[in-house]
Order: sequence, then C-alpha cells, then structure tokens
Amino acid sequence: MEDSQPVEERFLSLLAAQKSALSPSERRVAEFVLNQPDQIIHMSIARLAEAVGVSQPTVLRFVRAMGLSSYPELKLRTGQSIVSGTPYVHSDVSFDDPLGDVINKVVDSSIYALTAMRSSIDQSVLDKVIDILATAPRIDCYGTGAARILAMEAQHKLMRFGIPVITYDDTHLQRLAAASLRPGDVALCFSHTGMVRDIEAMAIKARECGATVVSITRPGTALSAASDIVLGIDAHENTEIYAPMISRIAHAVLLDIITTTIALRGGSALLERLRAAKNSLMDLRILPEK
Repeated sequence: MEDSQPVEERFLSLLAAQKSALSPSERRVAEFVLNQPDQIIHMSIARLAEAVGVSQPTVLRFVRAMGLSSYPELKLRTGQSIVSGTPYVHSDVSFDDPLGDVINKVVDSSIYALTAMRSSIDQSVLDKVIDILATAPRIDCYGTGAARILAMEAQHKLMRFGIPVITYDDTHLQRLAAASLRPGDVALCFSHTGMVRDIEAMAIKARECGATVVSITRPGTALSAASDIVLGIDAHENTEIYAPMISRIAHAVLLDIITTTIALRGGSALLERLRAAKNSLMDLRILPEK
C-alpha cells in the first residue's frame, strides 16, 4: 500500500531518514535544512552554502541526491513541509516554552522519528535479523547508559519465546560474556550514537569469537562498523544535553516489530507458549472486587 501522505508533506521526514546515505558534506546541508527549515525558504543558494560552510556545487549535489530538480524546488518542498505541520524535534524546546508547547514538541518529535524510521527500514535486512534471532542458540543483549533499558526490554520480550537470552548490568560482565560467545550465538547491541567505546568493544569481542553481531544504531558509526548486521535508525536528536528520548522510542518500536513477527511466524505452538507464560502471573494480580 502506498503512503497516502503527500510527498510535499513528508519531505523533511524523508530527508531525516535518508541523510545517513549522503556524503559528509551533503549531510551537513541536510542537518541545516532539518534544524532551520524556516530559514531555508528565505536563503539563496550562495547564502546557504556560506552558512553551512560548503560550496554551491555541494548544495546542488545534495539537491539532486534528494531527487529534486533545482534549488528552488528544495525551498518549495521545505516550505510546504512547514506549512503542512511537519514537526520539529524536541531539541527545539526552549526555556520560555509553556507546558502546552513542550507537550506538543516532545510528542510531535516522537511521531516524526517513527515516521522517519518507517520510511527507512530495510525490510530484507530486518527479515534476516528476525530469522537469526528466532533460531539463535543464545542471545546476549548489550547496551550501556540509557541503551541498557533497551537491552533489558529485549531480554524481557525474547525470553518468552523460549530463546536463551540474557543481559547484564555491569559492563565488565558484558565483556566477559561477549568473550564466551560461540559461532551461531548472537550479540544484540543497542546504541543511539553508535560511538560508545564499551559497546563497540563488546561487538568487536563477540565477532572475534564467531558470534553474529546485530546492532540497532546509527549507520556510519563505530558500532555499525564493528557489526555484522545493522538495523539503522538515525533519529534526529540532540543527546549532548538531553538523555535519548525519541531515539529510544524508535528503537523500542523496532524491537516490537521484531518480536511480533517472531511470534506470528512461530504459529499456534508459540502463541500457546506465550499464553502459558502470561498465565503464570495470574496469581499475582489483584482482581477488582465484584
């Protein structure tokens, strides 16, 4: 089914999803467009090139890479996206924002991230990851800092399928565990930035041991380079000040897609296992009084 959203309304979402495939200089232009779309519509190509610190031919290459015919079309599409309500990311929240604006910006930025993720998912890669996880003899889930929550979530979801899966709170234990992996095992790594030394070190060690390293992270990073398979998510988010927010949501939704598909492919036998696991908690519930 084709996306019913008009192209002009989703231009900035598509740009956010595709910018990781651009050259470094073209990506700088993309970042400027995403961060300051309201300025682009008033800027000449010379002013934009100067503001970004690139040449005018670089801007034109960026325009063509985005499938546009001219620089005026870039301004037009950007302007249409602003008018149609394409949301800004939550890093645009400012100190003087009233509560209503904070609510709108944070919620809209999450919607923006999910829309971009949906547009950028490589279904052939995702299908391969699902098959690997569903048949792995052992899965270790790795994440540090805020990404540790995602590793724990992955363990919580995958263990109900009867798959041997574990995560570790301590990074020293994670490294020791990575060193004990064997061919056929999977190291499932989570990182928004993909530039954390601990998670890169665990991915490298896991590969040295013959395990398959699957990472959910930004493409073109240290972690992605250390991985066998990358499910790329490049959420447009400033984590220098804020803890990862919208990227964590995108990662969690992708994890839901993976586990839901594993459940569906497992058929009635796996669904019965899930039902039995759920029923094991029934005696812990406090039922409402009649």
